[in-house]
Amino acid sequence: MRYDIRDFWITMKAVLRSARQIVNTELATLNLTGAEGDILFHLLSTNGELSQEKLAERLDIGKAAVSRTVHTLERKGFVHRERLADDARTYRVTVTDMTKTAENRIGQAYKTVYEVALGGIGESDLQHLVTLLDQVHENVNARVAGR
Repeated sequence: MRYDIRDFWITMKAVLRSARQIVNTELATLNLTGAEGDILFHLLSTNGELSQEKLAERLDIGKAAVSRTVHTLERKGFVHRERLADDARTYRVTVTDMTKTAENRIGQAYKTVYEVALGGIGESDLQHLVTLLDQVHENVNARVAGR
């Protein structure tokens, strides 16, 4: 049986949807959505602070969506947002002690997806998968960039 375009697209969407459901379930105990968790996970995997613009760029999310989500995270006490002195249009987002306390639980949500996704996949198959996904990303990114 040939794997066609439709099968590829449906599988990719299904993987992302299922991964999002796992993250949402895991983060619910922290009163966080997957979108909020993505921002916190990314901030925690950097130095704990980034501009909203960099977050939007790195997570490939619209600036308005990042702004709304950061505002909600600030209201919940997970981040602090301040305008940069040298550019009043730009906000720096930093994690709070509350986020640092929850860091392991946030990381575990994403680790769960990783472990579930790779269940039954051996090391050599994983390396091959990583190589293939890197190539798929490079191909798609080249098209987006107009190369």
